[in-house]
Amino acid sequence: MSSVEKKRLRDRRAQQNLRSKRSQQMAVLEKEVAHCREHHDDHGIQRLLQVITGLREQNKALRSHQERLKCLVNSWDASPVEVPTNTQEPRDQSLPGSIAIPGGLMNNIDSSSNPIQSSRNNTPRDDPNPSSLRLGGELSHQQVPHTQTLSREPPTTDTSLIWKQLPLHADNFLDPRTISCPWLEYPERIALCPNSPSSPLDLLYGTNTNYLADMIYKATQRRPIRDPERLAMGWLCYHLTRWVVSPSPATYANLPLFLRPVPDQLQITHPMVLDNIPWPQLRVNLIRHWDVLRDIRDDVFGLFSCCVKIRWPWGEGILERNSDNELCIKEKFFETFMSEAGWGLTPEFMQRYPQLLAGVDLGAIAYELVDKEFYQGEK
Repeated sequence: MSSVEKKRLRDRRAQQNLRSKRSQQMAVLEKEVAHCREHHDDHGIQRLLQVITGLREQNKALRSHQERLKCLVNSWDASPVEVPTNTQEPRDQSLPGSIAIPGGLMNNIDSSSNPIQSSRNNTPRDDPNPSSLRLGGELSHQQVPHTQTLSREPPTTDTSLIWKQLPLHADNFLDPRTISCPWLEYPERIALCPNSPSSPLDLLYGTNTNYLADMIYKATQRRPIRDPERLAMGWLCYHLTRWVVSPSPATYANLPLFLRPVPDQLQITHPMVLDNIPWPQLRVNLIRHWDVLRDIRDDVFGLFSCCVKIRWPWGEGILERNSDNELCIKEKFFETFMSEAGWGLTPEFMQRYPQLLAGVDLGAIAYELVDKEFYQGEK
């Protein structure tokens, strides 16, 4: 080969090597870009920033709690004159053992450091042994143990701070596998939703403008629920979730009295999904026996969704048009499901799980279905 041909061959090899290195570098860069788009989107960054903010607030609260403990220990050696007379401070539900996730979502980390959880051990209560709970159809003749009647308002020294007392949830919002309500996977998106749905149609048929209402609609689609129950239960779940995510006097005021937490919800760690049950005593029974019910939760909630009913005339509409010609909830229907007396439970659930109804006024919640077509035919 001549010198010119050798030079051309060297140039071709150099160009080929350059193109090969460039293609390899491009492949590496494309892979890195795809990884960043998958794992570092705006939602993920916002979620991490809110977790960091919650951890900072927790550290601040723990430091304040530590300073109070130091003052208390130092006061032991002081003379009676030097000991401060007022050592009690208002309890803050956001103090030890909780991570503040947007607005108010709380995960229990150390229940021994939580003053509410610790006080539970010293509170006398007639609590049936969960290990003795037997479930099945053979329980219709079993004696139901007596359960203490609950007070509807949690104990507090200042009624203006009741809205701050959040239930003690076991859901770890950093781990989607532990979340009991499917719509809580992105709490930062719930914080951006309005305090109430703009239209009842969002809960009945879904929406692209309200994340929380759309997720609740999709969750209710899993069960054979009529429109009255779908709208009523969706409305309660929506406002309860908004209060838990963003606790304030305004969001708390949207809750009906029977859905507000009772003492056991503040003292016993439990999944958040149990807080959506309309009857306080039934919520307490589920919380106390959750260790037994956890493995059969799909059976329990599947039957419950079929048996819970609104006391509303069969076939009567639940929506009406307002002065702006927009569909809204009928005032009478709204008053019905916002009252505990407006909810009923069919006998199938009572016969299957009688222990869960201990302490519940069965006559007040019993609801008998009437076959409408048979009734009209007889008439």
